[in-house]
Amino acid sequence: MNPLEIQRAVPGRLRSLLRGQPDPILLVGAGASVSSGIPAAGEAVERIAKWRWCLDNDRLPNDPSVRRADYWPWLTGQPWFSADVHLAEVYPDAVKNLLNVANDRRVFFEDMIHPPVHPNRGYKALANILHQGWISTVLTTNFDECVQNARVLVTRPHHLVVIKTPSDLVRFSSAPENPQLVYLHGSVEHLTDKNLAVDVQSMDSEIVERVRPLLRDHPIIVVGYRGGEPSVMRGLFLDNINYTNNFHHGIYWCVLDREIDAPMPPMVADLARAIGGNFTKVPISGFDNLFEIELYSRLIAEGAQPTRRSHGYRAPELPFDMTALAGGALDGIDRVLLFTRLREYATVLNNWAPDSYQEEWTLRIASTFNLLITGDDATTPSVAGWLLFANDPSTLMPSAFVHFRARGPEPWLRQCLGDDVDLARGTDDEGSFVEVEIRGNLWSQLDQLTELLSRVNRQFRLKQEVSRQVRSYSPLALKEMIVNALVHRDYTSTGPVEVDVTPERIITRSLGGLVDPVVAQIYDQELQALIKSGRRSIKGYRNPVISDLFYGGGQMDHTGSGLSDMWKETINNNGDVDFGPEDGNKAFKVEIHARPEAVDDITNTAIADESHVARFTTNLLPIHTMPDRIWHAGTTATYTGGLFRSAGDLPVPPGHVQDGRFFTLYDLEGIADSLVTPFDAGDVETATPDELIALPNGENILIKLLGDAVLGHCRALGMQIDFKRKRAHFPRFDEGHERRITYKARYKRATRTVVKARTKRNTGEIAYYEHKALSIAVAPYGAEWCIVLSPGYAFTRNGFGRLIGNELINSLSTRRAAKDFNSSVHNDLAFWQAMLADQAEGIFSLKPDVRDELSFFAPNILISNQLPGASLNSSALDGLASIDADSKDELDELDEELAAMADMVELDDLSALDAVSPSDSARDDD
Repeated sequence: MNPLEIQRAVPGRLRSLLRGQPDPILLVGAGASVSSGIPAAGEAVERIAKWRWCLDNDRLPNDPSVRRADYWPWLTGQPWFSADVHLAEVYPDAVKNLLNVANDRRVFFEDMIHPPVHPNRGYKALANILHQGWISTVLTTNFDECVQNARVLVTRPHHLVVIKTPSDLVRFSSAPENPQLVYLHGSVEHLTDKNLAVDVQSMDSEIVERVRPLLRDHPIIVVGYRGGEPSVMRGLFLDNINYTNNFHHGIYWCVLDREIDAPMPPMVADLARAIGGNFTKVPISGFDNLFEIELYSRLIAEGAQPTRRSHGYRAPELPFDMTALAGGALDGIDRVLLFTRLREYATVLNNWAPDSYQEEWTLRIASTFNLLITGDDATTPSVAGWLLFANDPSTLMPSAFVHFRARGPEPWLRQCLGDDVDLARGTDDEGSFVEVEIRGNLWSQLDQLTELLSRVNRQFRLKQEVSRQVRSYSPLALKEMIVNALVHRDYTSTGPVEVDVTPERIITRSLGGLVDPVVAQIYDQELQALIKSGRRSIKGYRNPVISDLFYGGGQMDHTGSGLSDMWKETINNNGDVDFGPEDGNKAFKVEIHARPEAVDDITNTAIADESHVARFTTNLLPIHTMPDRIWHAGTTATYTGGLFRSAGDLPVPPGHVQDGRFFTLYDLEGIADSLVTPFDAGDVETATPDELIALPNGENILIKLLGDAVLGHCRALGMQIDFKRKRAHFPRFDEGHERRITYKARYKRATRTVVKARTKRNTGEIAYYEHKALSIAVAPYGAEWCIVLSPGYAFTRNGFGRLIGNELINSLSTRRAAKDFNSSVHNDLAFWQAMLADQAEGIFSLKPDVRDELSFFAPNILISNQLPGASLNSSALDGLASIDADSKDELDELDEELAAMADMVELDDLSALDAVSPSDSARDDD
């Protein structure tokens, strides 16, 4: 079993076991006693060898002059000794062959298990834990008396039942009043110790019969035990899998953190494989730290009570977001988004996750996170799963949307939200307003709200002794505000989250007041007063699954600091905030007030100067998930086009030839294994993006591969592609001379003309077609990679792929696009953003070319559907603003140039170019 496939927990999970019911059974092995001076099995072999060599050579075992060089050659020369295995593996043979006299064995072990040191810190903490009643039964494979000695040192527990021999079993209890310690391998002083190979093949049947009910009815914590003995592994574990119902209370196997990824011993791996999710690895730094720091000290600090009660607590109600959604179906879930978010969370937790989408892993982990609920007949989404990963949760949860309303003077609204915003007229006191329903899953709602609030969060210049740029609101405060509204709202109530914006303040109101755990923490005090007085970590979650996923995605913290951070950030920004429950705790309201200077632009005061600040949107789409590997194989071709020509009908994925290697983002190994290709399957290798970049010209290869993937995606969406110029445009419809596309713009449905026929003035004949076009580039920005979008124009003779002009067309397109400025360019970017995402919200995946038979092996590249924004000093752009004032003469001159060129012989014909793959077009570049 791959160790990464075994689930893991942290010591906090063990604390929960100790506080819970039933209490856990503890199994300790030799590793627990090493720091107390008791040797582990490997070291014991050396001690046995030295002790026996000294007896045979008439030397005292404690003679300091006896060195390893004396006894080691003698030991390795023994016929039973094997140098090919770990020293611990030959421990039973060493006992059998070197301590063959029973009394010798007793004398040796009594001396070994009574070292001149005290029990370690971990055993002292364990004694205290036994006293508290958090563990009642300890099983040990050791012979030492560390537990008993620790009990003496700390004077607790007051009584410990020690069971060493079969006759002691009359004192064993399945429900002990006092803690009990069971020696599984017998007693040295009674000569019942099991140290020989034959002894550790099976366990005393009477011990097994007594212990089995405990194994069935309690969780098991294993510490310091390697798991190599058949007696324990079979007698306690493997032979009892059916009896214990696959150990349904769980086995928690503690492993040193430095060895957490090492292969498990065979019998432990067999156990983990057999019981599946009931087996959990727990990485620890050592026995002492685990029991002293992570368990005993933490439990005491957390106020854990020393007694257990099986009554007095009502069964907890299942949170609504964990319940199955009525009418929900797995088909309604965006599984790519689900996989992406779960993989992000796995990275946060440092857990293993597959590199690309795997159905089984995605559904299994989603069930673990309570996003999916598996019943007898089907797997259905939970409420949280639906809210987070359905494309439109409101189809089954009609109130799961946000009602956004901005109201104020019309100039302010247009300055913030754009000239194209649809305004309605309110009362005289209210002014104009705009209303938007924000829908989609919660990730999408968060993105849309962030974008909208960033637009009303204007930046301006504050004139002081030293002037500086400030914002109306702290961006972090706004983030905490909207996360609080989305994550903690009561989704059983009808009515959306409400966001109300004016120039002076922003209000969010979400249904559902304070949850019971928060009410209990604040007693009869006011939440706002407590937080503003410095109280933190007041936390409680109405929707624990949603909260958990937002935590895993980095949108919120688990520290209970959200409202506190919101208040501090706002105060530091010279604003103010009020928050708390209202309507009898049926809703929660947050009101953040803008900096007082920010309103001066509306009230015509002269303190703030916003004339030099403008909000811009970048033309970058971040690549959310890069390909994790690039495949490459040897080729005799010297350039990409030559490879495609020589391949003939053999399948070759999009890629690039460089220095005798063919590089591609497609799974070349899978292609070579499944199909006949021009590549040698044994020569296929992979490289990570960082490894590729480190190669000569490696970054350019990666840029080319990513760029071709984006253009292939555009062609899959029905666009005409000019791979040479890295440009895409929509063709006209066969039956018409104009094409219009309706899409969801920033705040409304919009229609854009993407193909327009230009006619000659004198005859009315069509001279050429003007296409809205998009040029693509891919570039790294620091540690991030982005798609650079450059809206422009393409001009064709037939409305499809026959370009007019040659290199001059690039100049004309640039000159034509230069006439668009500010809002027009922003609208173009919003349009192309929506087109590339196929009008999906949130994250979208690049589609392989649908005509490519190798699409099954295409990479999984995810793009963030969000254009980052920025606020800049616009005075530097004053010169550009004059473009808006240019006369129409230049456009007329361009029109005449294009019409004249349309009458010439067309030099480019994209109708032929469009029939080839991205890699075919690379021939033109070589």
